[in-house]
Amino acid sequence: MVQDRQQVFDKALKMSNSKPFIHYGPTHTFEILSLIDESKPVQVYRNLHKKCWSVRQDGLVKCHTDYIVLRDCKFKVSKAGRERVLRERKKNVHAWIEGHVCTRQDFNNNVPDFECDNITYNPYEFDSFVNKDTAYSRVDTAIYCDMMCEDSSPVIAYGAK
Repeated sequence: MVQDRQQVFDKALKMSNSKPFIHYGPTHTFEILSLIDESKPVQVYRNLHKKCWSVRQDGLVKCHTDYIVLRDCKFKVSKAGRERVLRERKKNVHAWIEGHVCTRQDFNNNVPDFECDNITYNPYEFDSFVNKDTAYSRVDTAIYCDMMCEDSSPVIAYGAK
């Protein structure tokens, strides 16, 4: 009887810790929006273990996805987290993009063709997110970010400054 109770507990714990994975498709944005408070910004970071984006709000991971679009973006790097990466040579979550989830259609309707920049971050080379298209200049904000996991340039931004 005790073992049965433990198995039920373990299964419930595993289910409570697993976050939904939202695949790119016609309804993916609406699925993400159903899991968050859309009036508040989210923090999105690259999940190196799952090879996807993790979407966090109010300190809790709400879901994982292979594609997301954000508006009113801020690029954040924790100085202490980056220093720990440099010291331990082991990656941790210390950099993310904060913004409001929006649809690909919003992005397409508001972003002129060919006016996006490729954004990257590497804690071993830079102390901030940088623009690969402008000699690795620092980036703090963007109007929109289009983020796809499987691209060679996973973050493209419009209005990056």
